[in-house]
Amino acid sequence: MAKRFFITFFATWSLFFIHAHADEISIPTDELARDSVYPVFDTKVSVRNRNVKDSQTFDVGIFGGLAITEPVYNATKIGLAVNYHFSEVHSLGLLFAQNSVGLSKDAQGLRDAFHLDFTRAPYPVSSILADYNFKLYYGKLSVTRNGVINTSIYFSGTAGILQYIHKSYPAIAVGVGERFYLTDSLAFKVDLRIFANQAPIPFKRGALRVAPSPTPDPVPSYDSFEERLSLTTNLEFGLNYLF
Repeated sequence: MAKRFFITFFATWSLFFIHAHADEISIPTDELARDSVYPVFDTKVSVRNRNVKDSQTFDVGIFGGLAITEPVYNATKIGLAVNYHFSEVHSLGLLFAQNSVGLSKDAQGLRDAFHLDFTRAPYPVSSILADYNFKLYYGKLSVTRNGVINTSIYFSGTAGILQYIHKSYPAIAVGVGERFYLTDSLAFKVDLRIFANQAPIPFKRGALRVAPSPTPDPVPSYDSFEERLSLTTNLEFGLNYLF
């Protein structure tokens, strides 16, 4: 009993002693952190060791493509492009394209089966367009352990003239594209654009049937075809050289 009493007394006295000698620490409120603080870097660099420096430079190129939603005509074309890069973000170019002549496979099938000749309808001949590019992203693709391909992704806005066999039509387009730089100057280019423009409707009753049909239609004038707003998706591939 005496031993148990002694232990209880000693523990109680120790706790009292510790509490009596505990110090209170007071910190001024103006020294307490109130907001999160992030490191600030004086130099903001999005891409280090940029290989392709296209600010205030020209490039010229050739391209080919097709209207992938065109049902009647041969949709392929070939063209030339000249671009001036105001900075590493903005560029403005001039595009000239010459369309191929002839019909699509579907339209040729209709001629063979039903004697419908869509060459009687107005068809596109060429185009000249101003093309603005907003370069959204520049990066590097690793293709081997020691080699990379520089690439640039951009949005495009295009406006100009589409020339048909009988008349010119204003047109606008929006799209997206990418350049793959095979060297610091030579780039392989891919563009996808959606065009909006007035265009003749090639389907006209009493105008397309030809011999050997029993009752061929008289040859219509190009101006007799009605017009409508047309949306056409174009896919283009090209090579551009940067100076």
